[in-house]
Amino acid sequence: MATPSVAPQPSAPVPRRGNPLRRRSDSLRTWLRVGFSLALVLAVALTALFGLKLYADSRAAAARQVAGLHQVTARAVGGPTAAGVGAWVAPLSWTDSTGSHTADAPVPVATVPGDHVVIWIDSKETPRPDPIPAVQSAGSAATYSLAAFAAATMVISGAYALAKHRVDRAAWRSWESEWERVEPQWTHRR
Repeated sequence: MATPSVAPQPSAPVPRRGNPLRRRSDSLRTWLRVGFSLALVLAVALTALFGLKLYADSRAAAARQVAGLHQVTARAVGGPTAAGVGAWVAPLSWTDSTGSHTADAPVPVATVPGDHVVIWIDSKETPRPDPIPAVQSAGSAATYSLAAFAAATMVISGAYALAKHRVDRAAWRSWESEWERVEPQWTHRR
């Protein structure tokens, strides 16, 4: 067996432009993938900003709610009664700088007479609901932003699938028309 006089060299990379095998549809598919990726990155960024905005708004609302309130420690005078789904109220009494007060206020379900409960009171000495906790603000913001991201992902994926389907359909029609021209030459049928 003879040894070749020149060692084989790897072929040069095929240029993207001027390559007769690279069709317009191949370029369109590439750009569709790039656009899809960029749209997903943009969706992540926008929904993160949306979540942060929701959290900041919720914390600002809680701060406004607390602005006119103060906390007092009250003593349960009676046991809790149902005031709706998952809500319990009990008669409470407390004493502060304005005197002694008694009112029904929200309490935990396990409250028994004599327990001490921290409640929020307005300037008229009326019990008010607790301000929105930071955990609830964060949970709501995360839930809404994840829902927005899921919706955006579905819309982006649907648009990508539709565009890809149209590009594929156009490429198939182009291939069929080219085959109609070439097939008679290959099969020698006219």
